Amino acid sequence: MSLFNAKTPMTTISFSSALITALRLLLGAIFILSGGEKLLDLKYFALVIAEYQILPSLFIPAVALLVSLCELLCGTMLLVDLFSQISASVMLSLMAIFIAAMTNNVIRGLEHDCGCFEFLAQWYGLKEEIGIGPIVRDILFFILLLPIALLGSNRIPWKKHKG
Repeated sequence: MSLFNAKTPMTTISFSSALITALRLLLGAIFILSGGEKLLDLKYFALVIAEYQILPSLFIPAVALLVSLCELLCGTMLLVDLFSQISASVMLSLMAIFIAAMTNNVIRGLEHDCGCFEFLAQWYGLKEEIGIGPIVRDILFFILLLPIALLGSNRIPWKKHKG
């Protein structure tokens, strides 16, 4: 089994290619599900974004569409191993924004749906409101994305490499 060694001063931890692949597949599927369900009901997702009281209302529909498409596209790219480092880096940025937005609203005492996984409410009757649970989950996603962003590939799977 080949090992990838981080070449950054940030870490000297070795990750197997199997671990990177497992993380890619897991997170890719999660982001496809999350982005896809947001796209299916953009109006609802826009209402959730409005509840955060962070953005001017003029930008909310565009942000709802952009976040949904970004999650769907990055999830798909992670799943098929197409520009995985770039996709993971984009998702790291989104996770940081999500964590900051939820933390901001928890501090301000605002209570509302976090807008993350609406299928939980529809299929299992679990309401997911902003709070420590979704914040910790997104921190976990952030941590799981790091090895892919640092050590994943940016290859184009169908392109033959000269060498």
